Amino acid sequence: MPTFKHSGDLGDIVYALPTMRALGGGVLMLDPEGGESDPLVVAGTKNRTHLTRERIDVIRSLLLAQDYVDDVVYWNGEKPDFNLDRFRAHLVNRNLADAHLAAFGLPTGERDRPWISAADPIKIPGRDTVIARSVRQQGNFNFWERTMPQIVDRCVYVGLPKEHEIFEYTFEMKVEYRPTADLLELARVIAGGEQFIGNSSLPHSLAEAMKKPLILEVNRVYCPVLFERPGAHYV
Repeated sequence: MPTFKHSGDLGDIVYALPTMRALGGGVLMLDPEGGESDPLVVAGTKNRTHLTRERIDVIRSLLLAQDYVDDVVYWNGEKPDFNLDRFRAHLVNRNLADAHLAAFGLPTGERDRPWISAADPIKIPGRDTVIARSVRQQGNFNFWERTMPQIVDRCVYVGLPKEHEIFEYTFEMKVEYRPTADLLELARVIAGGEQFIGNSSLPHSLAEAMKKPLILEVNRVYCPVLFERPGAHYV
């Protein structure tokens, strides 16, 4: 059974999945040391990524729910058939999904259809818009300031509790918060909404992976998550 190795942050792993699917799927080995032993990772980070055993456990159920992922294990130095960390050498002028595909000579069309499914979507009554805003990759305060008063009663916030706290403090309003136990539950909440609004973040990667209608706040300096497709709008 083919093996795939990744050492990146959780969003990077999500964007690697079209490549794993295109290569036939198999066992995904995730490095709990965050790539400390991989020169490709060390060269592009501060010695390692944020990937840990705890974070692997948070994404495991989502990965195993995909029909091209046969198992998810901790990487322990084994030589993989496909080292997905190679994407780091192909990031120039590409989004994260395309960088993974380019590393193995695969066409970008592999990411044009949904690559994550979430059975039993969770619909929040009266809340058709799912929002999230990480503290990184921000770039358009005015968009949120203008938009939120019009839609706040239809929104449910997902992501980290601290991000929700900062969002309410920044925009001086209360927004309903929906905690999630893991990424599979997070994906189910996003799948249950009519649209997603956010910035470059883990929730956004899931919305893109499911090809949900979305609006993305763009970091004008660097934003490697832009996809030209119907239903995706960038502000």
